[in-house]
Amino acid sequence: MNMKTRWHLRFAVILAPFSIPFAAGGYWLWANELLVLWVGSSAALGSIWWLISRWFRHASSDLELLDISNAIGNSTQNQQAYKKIEAISASRRDDNPDLSSSQFYIQTLLEVMQTVAEEFHPRSKDALLEIKLPYLLKVVEMLAQDLRINLAENIPGSHVFSLSDLAKSHKFASRGRELYRMFRIVTAGLDPVSAMIRELKLATTNSILSQSSAELKRWLIDAYIKKFGYYAIELYSGNLVLDDQLLAKPTKVSRQEIVAIKRRERAVGAEPFRVLVLGQTNAGKSSLINALFGRVKAETDALPIKGINSYVLKRPGVETAVIMDCEGYGGSDCSKLIAQAAKEIARCDMILLAVSATNAAREPDKQMLQAIQSQFSSLGRTTMPAIVVALTHVDQLRPIREWNPPYDVTHPDCDKARTIRMAIDGVARDLEMEMDQIAPVCLKPGFEYNIEEGLIPAIFQHLDHAEQVRYLRCLKEYRKEDHWRLLWKQSKRTGQFIAKKGLRTFDSVPKLKSVLTS
Repeated sequence: MNMKTRWHLRFAVILAPFSIPFAAGGYWLWANELLVLWVGSSAALGSIWWLISRWFRHASSDLELLDISNAIGNSTQNQQAYKKIEAISASRRDDNPDLSSSQFYIQTLLEVMQTVAEEFHPRSKDALLEIKLPYLLKVVEMLAQDLRINLAENIPGSHVFSLSDLAKSHKFASRGRELYRMFRIVTAGLDPVSAMIRELKLATTNSILSQSSAELKRWLIDAYIKKFGYYAIELYSGNLVLDDQLLAKPTKVSRQEIVAIKRRERAVGAEPFRVLVLGQTNAGKSSLINALFGRVKAETDALPIKGINSYVLKRPGVETAVIMDCEGYGGSDCSKLIAQAAKEIARCDMILLAVSATNAAREPDKQMLQAIQSQFSSLGRTTMPAIVVALTHVDQLRPIREWNPPYDVTHPDCDKARTIRMAIDGVARDLEMEMDQIAPVCLKPGFEYNIEEGLIPAIFQHLDHAEQVRYLRCLKEYRKEDHWRLLWKQSKRTGQFIAKKGLRTFDSVPKLKSVLTS
């Protein structure tokens, strides 16, 4: 009797006990007119099972693999090497290798290393050896660290059970499987119907688990190859460092830059604000300066001064400020004044513009601001100084005899407040400014109004913008200083070089030396 016949006989003997209850059940269904219903139900359940099986197969083909493409550098060599690693991963996943064999890991590791090495050293005969030993050990260290973290985070009890415990549990599991197999054989003879149901259930479960195990295996192979490929790219591209602590510290060049930046910031902090005070003739500009200082600083009711007078102002919130009092202007041509004070105007960080509330002529103020803006543009400076308007002579607005401050110009509740608000709106509209840039003030001696409560807060509100302008101004000046300092250093070193060359020539001609020294 051949082997094929013997297997057929064995199957017939195994299936014989199942045929009797199956035939009896079929007869009972036919006798109770339930056979058609049973066949239909079985077909429906079979179809559902077929669809579930197809879904499992489809889901397994769309396995979400590890994606480390974002960690790979953008260089052409890095991208080419990573594509080859992905190709290796795809071929290894389809090979269904034995993961319990160390041969798989060694061969895959060498293949990945060789592929990456040839990409970065295409002209080398032994590209794989183009590596320094400490860096190779560093890669092993990083892989071991990854393995340790993954084990600790993903394997339950890995930090509790020893290797001896795992070996013992494996033996117990093997013995348990043998005992369970014997139980299934014995019960199949005693209760074939229950045994058949149990075997179908086991077959289904094993099928699902085998598919899940296959997916897990493919994921592990892909993760192993890509992880090692990433480290290999880091290794051969020269991006790997032995001491990671160095990355937590600035480089030598960066330290020098930090020192220079701190030095520059200290110098900028010590640099005073430069406030340019402008205004038409008789707008109250000198009175405004006196009010800022709290005492008579600029002459009032006197002939207009020529050019610019400067004062140093110190008050809480501003370490030091240089107040530049500019000559009053009027008429339609302000080019002469701009030409006279061009240098000082270009250095201002903030403009304090005195505008008389009783003077409806805003065109000179507008032309002055436009001229300053043009001058800044011609110097290549795109950021204009902060502008604050002191709206003077508000006490002379209608009704003139009414003067009972303070006035709420945000919600005016009297004729005087409404008139002041109208004057503010007019200046804001004519000079294209915001409300918070305009502070109504009265500068008449003994009747000062809204200096500390309105004008000074308005100045402080725009101090951040003024600081930005001051920083850019200082930066430009420091660049000039750096330019001349570097030029001086270069000239000094050139002179030293020429002097040394000359002395060497002098030493190489003994006769000339003896003649000159005799």
